[in-house]
Amino acid sequence: MSPADHLDAETSALRALLDVLQQEQVVLAAGDVDEHAGLLEHKASRVAELSQLANDRHRALGRQGFPASEAGMLHWLALSPDCTRAEWDVLMSLAREAHEANRINGLLLGQLQVRNRQALAALGLGSSSGLYGASGQAELALQPARAALVSG
Repeated sequence: MSPADHLDAETSALRALLDVLQQEQVVLAAGDVDEHAGLLEHKASRVAELSQLANDRHRALGRQGFPASEAGMLHWLALSPDCTRAEWDVLMSLAREAHEANRINGLLLGQLQVRNRQALAALGLGSSSGLYGASGQAELALQPARAALVSG
């Protein structure tokens, strides 16, 4: 098996991940938490697929005496046909695009978290310690509502 055997599959899988990341960007910008939760499974599945394909490529590199890494792939590519290098360049371009989309999504998610914290604060709910509990969820303490003074 050649390290290039699955470059097409990796490219397709990366395009599919990029589609999910772009969908994620839209729902995060809209603040649609439920839709975002549904996308997380798709995103995880695409990442797992990409990881498996990269592992297969690394094993193929190792069987041919190259380091089982991206550096090994670059060394192998230096000895390969130009068309293979072009495929690799497309894959790396898509990887950079996916990385940037994921970075933007992280920023959007951070903004959504800030809005949620502000909404909780406005409802009189505050973080008890800013720490996470055993469940992995933020510990929130219900603060009693202040009695309103009614004057007649």
